[in-house]
Amino acid sequence: MKVNDRTWTRWCLVMGMLTALGAEAEPPPVNSAQGSRLHGSERFETVNIPLESFDLAAASTGAACTKSAMMMAGGRLVGTQSCTGASPPVWFLEGTDLVGTSFRAPFEGRSVKLTIEEVRCHVDITGPAVPCTAQNLTDGNAYWEYRVTAATEDNPSQPLCPTGSGFALASPHAWSTGGELLPNPEFFTFACAAKNEGTASQPFFVGGGVIAKCIDWGYAPWATTFPQAVALDYHQLCTRMAMADYCGEGRSNTLDGTPLKFMNTQEANQLFTGDLPATLDGYSLEAVWKVDDCGGVRPLCLGKKRWDTLPLEATCVNRKLVLAPRPTRPCESTDLAFHANETLLVSYSLFIDRSLVTFMDAATNSYVTTTAVMVDPLIIEGGSNVIGIHLDLDGNGVADVTPFTAQRKEGAILSPKLPVDIRTRMGSFIKPLYRCANSSGDSVLTDDSQCERLPGYILKSINGDQGIEGFVYSSVGVTSTGQRRPLKLWRSLRTPVVHVTSTQAPPGFILVRELGYLPSVGQLPGRDL
Repeated sequence: MKVNDRTWTRWCLVMGMLTALGAEAEPPPVNSAQGSRLHGSERFETVNIPLESFDLAAASTGAACTKSAMMMAGGRLVGTQSCTGASPPVWFLEGTDLVGTSFRAPFEGRSVKLTIEEVRCHVDITGPAVPCTAQNLTDGNAYWEYRVTAATEDNPSQPLCPTGSGFALASPHAWSTGGELLPNPEFFTFACAAKNEGTASQPFFVGGGVIAKCIDWGYAPWATTFPQAVALDYHQLCTRMAMADYCGEGRSNTLDGTPLKFMNTQEANQLFTGDLPATLDGYSLEAVWKVDDCGGVRPLCLGKKRWDTLPLEATCVNRKLVLAPRPTRPCESTDLAFHANETLLVSYSLFIDRSLVTFMDAATNSYVTTTAVMVDPLIIEGGSNVIGIHLDLDGNGVADVTPFTAQRKEGAILSPKLPVDIRTRMGSFIKPLYRCANSSGDSVLTDDSQCERLPGYILKSINGDQGIEGFVYSSVGVTSTGQRRPLKLWRSLRTPVVHVTSTQAPPGFILVRELGYLPSVGQLPGRDL
């Protein structure tokens, strides 16, 4: 994006003024689910669109018209057209008037043509539907959404929004590849909207991108109930939170569709006295998100369960960064009364994914692969680093006294406590991993409820979970995005009764079979299969 005298730069703001204004922000009326994409347009995720690149469709007046301007009025895309001999001589075009209008944006060293094919009134994820009357549009209570196609010189036209509702909101300003909002009135983006694949009473919004979700939740990147500068900060805060972008690098650390509840500082202080509770209505504390005095967004802290369940991909590309500062973690030790005037959001999640870790006893060359772990939040850094990860097979939150040490994070598996609606939706796309053990304490994870018919091995049920450690994908599509890492069962060459479940072969083991595929952070459960 070319930077010139007219490009707006976001400067550090005086924190006292910023936080005093930010405290007025109200939490969204309805909470939903996290997402793994900023815009939700996949291949065209990083496209910023110059407003002046527009080409309006032919005028319907029959008069000779020339294009004049295109602008963003809050969340409204509005064009003007000067028409000789027409009455009035200047036409204001928005909504269905813009069908056929196209834009050109820089893309991979060339350009992409974006054409508006259809326009309709947006029904946001908080409901109920608000009609796109002139008054509602002017008041900012209603928005248009656009079905857009994208075409390059070497590829035919394709939907800009391949997931979700297939429609997009128009959102002002530009974005960096690292997910930073770049205030600039000369640019806008199309933010793909999510689709409710659940029910009205139990919504499950998937697909699309988090920009559109945050607009629907009440955190739009334009002045609404609070000033423009504060609106921009809350929008950036919301998008980082919705993607679980712990490092502020534009990288998601969540599975699309993960149920989420969140609130601002005022709401949290009204609900809680003292330290934040570990759970809220069955949701576990994920993070407290903070805007610093230069506009950056990082977690002030992460919840203990988030540390315990961080998947393999949860790491910072910039190795100088940690997922959250050590002095403030975990969040359960945070009293928000001391942050009452700061721009914060507090998020609670159902954590539909859990980290699968392989442990080894070097003296006996035996292995345990499990999600029953606890971490030391003062040591753990996330990513592939296993320092600070310990066995917690009895689930009491205290590290077991054992000779086993963590060897490798295999990746994420889906929680055995998946909400019923999510599990039903995913259906045959997932299958269980069974926890089997013998009287000597040896264990193995397998997709066979008969425990591979190994002598002495039976299902080990914990708290009525039917011996299910979690779920993996039963298959993946060759065209789906994200990694497709198979989880495998291995057998010892020396002691054939000894088995290991891992993505990699331990020394002295041979492959029995593949058990399934580990969900990748950024994949959409039940769609990328």
